[in-house]
Amino acid sequence: MADPWYVSLFKNYAEHYDNESFTQGTLGECDFIEQELGYDKSLSILDVGCGTGRHTIELTKRGYRVTGIDLSEAQLRRAREKAAKEMLDITFLQADARRLPFESRFDAAIMLCEGGFCLMETDEENEAILVSIARALKDDALLLFTALNGLFPLTHSLTEFYGNVDDAGSACQENHFDAISMRDSNTTIFTDDDMIEHSVSSTERFYIPSEIQAMLQKLGFSTIEFFGATLGSFSRDKPLTSDDFELLAVAKRKLASNTLLSLYTKSLQSGMHQRAYRMVLSFLITLQSALQEDFPQAKVTSLYQGYQDMSYIALVPKAFEPLGLKLAVVYLHRENSFEFWLAARNRSLQDVWREKLRTKVHEPYTLVEKGKGIDAIVSTTFDGEISFDNQSRLIARLCDTIQAMLSDLDELLQ
Repeated sequence: MADPWYVSLFKNYAEHYDNESFTQGTLGECDFIEQELGYDKSLSILDVGCGTGRHTIELTKRGYRVTGIDLSEAQLRRAREKAAKEMLDITFLQADARRLPFESRFDAAIMLCEGGFCLMETDEENEAILVSIARALKDDALLLFTALNGLFPLTHSLTEFYGNVDDAGSACQENHFDAISMRDSNTTIFTDDDMIEHSVSSTERFYIPSEIQAMLQKLGFSTIEFFGATLGSFSRDKPLTSDDFELLAVAKRKLASNTLLSLYTKSLQSGMHQRAYRMVLSFLITLQSALQEDFPQAKVTSLYQGYQDMSYIALVPKAFEPLGLKLAVVYLHRENSFEFWLAARNRSLQDVWREKLRTKVHEPYTLVEKGKGIDAIVSTTFDGEISFDNQSRLIARLCDTIQAMLSDLDELLQ
């Protein structure tokens, strides 16, 4: 299966990315972020889609504690190089913004220059990013991000706009904006860091402010404001208009006790989540039987049900037993996604194997760094549609992925 267009673009596009016109406003943008943070340097910040680390590094230099995440290892490598040159100790992690490995950990999150949001190929994936960020934030938190302004293409020609953008590294051609889906499809021509020209077919989602407001309200954000996102000079004095290509959203969440209880009560009254939970567990029990049949030489553990967070089944091939390792098939309830984890019998073994594999892990696998509640050593995400309406097909594809991962792990563990 071909990589999504945004993966292809950022595989080897870090140095050229730093030279793009839209990456030149870091200082002014960080001035605004500081203002919204109230200059409180005790706050922990998550930079989603941090790219080459320009905001992460600048905010760290100003005394803030920032963690940068990005899907592209090439972008992160460049970020780490820049941080090392500045002698800054910054955590940069490869992670998918739709499935962040954090819960109630950060006081604030930033996601600038379409740090994932708007780039996904479905509306559900874009919304999953906001859901994932909201889960990573504490109850009282700030979210600040930019998005493509849906008011702009309704009154302006995107073809003319992109034609006037002077960027040496990339260009958008053959634009087609669909006012029903609010998506712009175009051909992006870019030159990678090895000076090789590429062409990818991209699709980006423009959002009307009311759409974003509705998504954020569902996630508990009570104060949601929109401004025009002017490169390098974000300001509360700049109202959002149809002339702004990007919008700047500033959302604040403060879950009072009554609000939290109300959300909980409504969830229980609906009864839908309990029904869905039982359906997922029933599927996993069926999957457990399929694993026992497809992998007869391996020990299949009992189902860990979890509490509507994650549920998993572990597979222990004979070769894994003396190593203290297992392969877990994990269903993440909030994301409706499957992950596959190489895990260990205990935390001590987990630490040992993490270091042994540190230089060996490569895509599509991710080395999972040590952290509170982290049970994986190596992980990968199920790359396929999850449809419980065709369970036999889904089980077959999950088993195929497990077989492929076991083969790859045989080589990794040598």
